[in-house]
Amino acid sequence: ALASDAAMAIRNAQLFMDLRKESQKNHDLFIRTMVVLGSTIEAKDKYTHWHTQRVTDISVLIARQMNANGSTQLSEKFIEDLYVSSMLHDIGKIGVPESVLNKIETLTADDYRILQQHPLFGVEILAPLSELQESLSGVRYHHERYDGKGYPDKLNGDRIPLIAAIISVADAFDAITTDRPYRKGRTLAEAVQEIKKNIGTQFHP
Repeated sequence: ALASDAAMAIRNAQLFMDLRKESQKNHDLFIRTMVVLGSTIEAKDKYTHWHTQRVTDISVLIARQMNANGSTQLSEKFIEDLYVSSMLHDIGKIGVPESVLNKIETLTADDYRILQQHPLFGVEILAPLSELQESLSGVRYHHERYDGKGYPDKLNGDRIPLIAAIISVADAFDAITTDRPYRKGRTLAEAVQEIKKNIGTQFHP
């Protein structure tokens, strides 16, 4: 009887370990799939090569620095949702014509209206994936501004989810420091000063 109980306990433990390994494998597959999905936009927008990965790396660094500073305490679950959200933040540009995305000339008012739809396109693309619900706010709101002059919903202040506020800073930092067809990228110090200058207007304090 004792041997039978021991065998059952060992078997249950083995089943638990197998389930945990399968869960980890599925989780890793999910993350890799999100990375691939996030990189698809770079095949369409030739001027933002590696932009997605840089924004993701910077967003996670910001979150970890916030924890290190003690300004807030963000869970590992939040940081993982942030990672996925920043990886997918521009996925909606798939719905924007390449003539607008890759335009060298100054964008027209109509061009801007089309481009400003990309957060909504992104949410529409990702909404069927229930696993992404916590990450969707970063996709939708990463172009909102603290003063309420952003898009698509003109949220202001603390109405903007923290996950989106972090991506907003990372996205701007990479945009400022990266060469574009119409201008050269600025230095890291200049980018930091530009972000500091816009605290409380464009960016969350």
